[in-house]
Formats: sequence, C-alpha cells, structure tokens
Amino acid sequence: MLIEKNERIRNKGRETRNKRKTQTAKSFEIKLDKSKISKERMDNLERLFLEGKWFTNYIISKGITDSVPYKDYKVNKVNVKVKDKFEERELRLLSSQMKQYIIKRLQNNVRALHELGKKGKKVGKIKYIKSLHSIFLMQYGNTYTLDIKKRTLHIQGLGDFKVIGLEQIPNACDITTANLIERNGDYFLHVTVYVPKEEVHNRKVIGIDLGVKDQITFSNGIKVKYNVEMPKRVKKLYKVFSRSQYNEETKERSKRGQKVLAKIKKEFAHENNQKKDINNKIAHYIATNYEFVAYQNDPINEWQRLFGRRIYQTSIGGFRDTLKRKVSTPLEVGRFTKTTGICMYCGYSLHLNLSDRMFKCPSCGHMQDRDVSAAKAVEGLSLRNVGETLVDDNASTSNMLEYLKSIPHVKASISDEARSPKQMDVARIEAPSVRVGSSLIFCNYLYWV
Repeated sequence: MLIEKNERIRNKGRETRNKRKTQTAKSFEIKLDKSKISKERMDNLERLFLEGKWFTNYIISKGITDSVPYKDYKVNKVNVKVKDKFEERELRLLSSQMKQYIIKRLQNNVRALHELGKKGKKVGKIKYIKSLHSIFLMQYGNTYTLDIKKRTLHIQGLGDFKVIGLEQIPNACDITTANLIERNGDYFLHVTVYVPKEEVHNRKVIGIDLGVKDQITFSNGIKVKYNVEMPKRVKKLYKVFSRSQYNEETKERSKRGQKVLAKIKKEFAHENNQKKDINNKIAHYIATNYEFVAYQNDPINEWQRLFGRRIYQTSIGGFRDTLKRKVSTPLEVGRFTKTTGICMYCGYSLHLNLSDRMFKCPSCGHMQDRDVSAAKAVEGLSLRNVGETLVDDNASTSNMLEYLKSIPHVKASISDEARSPKQMDVARIEAPSVRVGSSLIFCNYLYWV
C-alpha cells in the first residue's frame, strides 16, 4: 500500500515537472482589506506571525541541523524567553506545513553560509530573530484557498479574509504556493501561478543605454527621465523620531517612537511602490513589443556612491533587473565594453567627458546624441551572436512615445536625430562598409539591417 502511494507521488511529480516546461511562473500581490477584518481575526493574524517567531527561535536554540522531521512539525508548545526567565507558550495557529517550511528555510540559510565559508568569506552563526515578517503557505487548496467570485482568501486555522487585487490572476492558470507578508502594519499575499508560455517572435530588437541625466535612452531615439522624490513629510517625521526616548537596557524606542518609525516605513514603502510601478510599466511595454532587448551590465551600485540621491530616486537598477526577467531574449553587453563615443558607421572611437552631450565623429562627420549613439552601439555589439536579420522597428516609435508619456512621473522625448531619418539614410550611404549576407560590418562592430 505504501509502495503504491509513493509510486503515485513520483508519477504526479514527474507529470508536474513536464507540464512546467511549457509554462512560465508569475507572481501577483494581493492585499488583505483591513477595513473588513474583525478585531478577532486581526489579533489572530498578529498571533500567527508571533508564533512563527517563537518557533523559529525554538529551532535555532535546539539546533537547526538537529531538527527531527515530522517530530518537530508536531510541536505545540515552546519555551519563550521573557526578560530573565522562560515561559511556555502554545502554538495554536501555526500549522505543520508552516512549521515545515520555517525549518526548511533555516536549513537553506545554513547551507548558504557553509558555501560562503568554503569560498573564504567570513560568516557567523544564525542569530535569534526579534520579529518574523513572512509565513510561507505551501499548498494551494490545503494551506490556503482563493475565491475569486467572493474576493476572499481562506487561510488554514485563521478563516476567511476579504482581499483586494484578485482580478489580476488570470483564469487559465495553475495556482501554487503563496507567501503571507506583514509590511508596516498591512498584510499582503504574494501568489505564484503558472500560465502557458507566450513568447514574442516578432524579430524586433531595441538597444538600451542607462544614465544619470537621462535615466533610459532607447536606440530608436526615445529618452526617458523620471524620478520619485522623497516626501517632505518624511523629514518632519525624522525630527519627531529623533526626539523620542530610547532605552539603553532594552535597546528599544518608546511607543511614540515606534509609531513614528512605522509611519516613516510606510512613506518609504509608498515611494518604492511608485518606482516599481514605473519600472514594471516600461519593462512590460518593451517585453511585449520586442523579442530582443540589448542592455549593458552597468555598475549601478558604483553610480549611487557617486551620484547618491539622483540614482536612488530613479531605481534604474531595479528597471534593469525587471527587464531581465520579463523580456523573451535579453542580450547583455559586458560591463567593461566601451559603448560611449564609438561611431556606428566607421568604428572610430572617441573619448567623451560627462559634459559632452553630443558625439561628432572626426573621421566621417557623423553627429548624434551621445546616449542614443551608445544605445545603438549596445544594440549592435549584442547582436554579434544572433545569426538572423532583425527588424529595427522605427514605425512604432510614436506609439511607444505616447505610452511612456502616459506613465506618472515619466517625461519622455525624442532626440532631434531620430526625427531626421533622411539624414540617417544619407549617412548610411556615405559610410564605408562591407556587406556580408544581411549584415553590415563596421570595423569590429556588427549591425543588422
């Protein structure tokens, strides 16, 4: 009987793995509506995360590698340190599957530290936690369920909750795991679903150059500027927070200080959400309309050390990471590859200072905006390994420009050179070139036409 059950589990797992090869994973964030949650349910939610913290510290004190499967999953009481003594607390909301994943997460952390130690990195031990902000829900239909019609979420042991954002989840999808997250007093559910793969096969290509003055420049001549400034209210809150009392013994702020800190975190969360929204909307348009997207692996962290707030307010590093995940075929150019100051027609290389905003080739006389020229160089360099003719989609430039202008906080414009295609055609005719198949080779650079 047991052998047959194990065989069914193996076959089911094999079928699922084969099915996932034809699907792609997507994650959706759903917010629990606090205005429609009773006080009892809200207390249970807070209790759930508190029990998760107790159980995590229990496993750490016992020894993460000494954890006994199935036995630790059934633990219902743990000892909790309160000041200088221990008290026994009951785990009445944390299910066995939740406990199982907490143990698994701690074991993965130990393995990661071990791997870092083997590489010569200095590592310490896993410390006790003061708070837990995420509970993993392993199995849809058991640990949690979603009712899209009623817009409710059912969590095992907690009951039903009204939620906002269920309309995001597509109908034809496989709902799998989820993560219940507490963030600044609000509760969110990150749901992972699998949908059929929808790859873009339009053979269109676009190059991207990231910068400080113009955050994103595309090879079709469109330049994007955006920044989300820190609200003035945050500065006032920081002043109030600095005047709140701090206990040296417990190393905690007063209740007033904790409330102000929660407000500060909410302001920063709102600011980060605005930046993520901009990045997601731009990346979604690019991924939907272009199969090949070329970009350079720029050292964004180093830029932030030099330019500070100008980089932080844009989150262009987040845009690049989002682009990597969403596009069908990302083409990355190396960090140390020169792309600025290279003539795309004769291959002449010229050093440009940051104050030089136009590139003029001393050899062939070609003149263009430095960022647009760099974006086209990134596009050309990344296509060396692509052995087919690709389409540079100039016809949809106006549609793209209108879409980008509709995004809040975004200022989109098009360079003068991109508005003069006849001059570009003349430059192509006059530029020295050698035709090989469907490509033009300019010195050591390959550009597809």
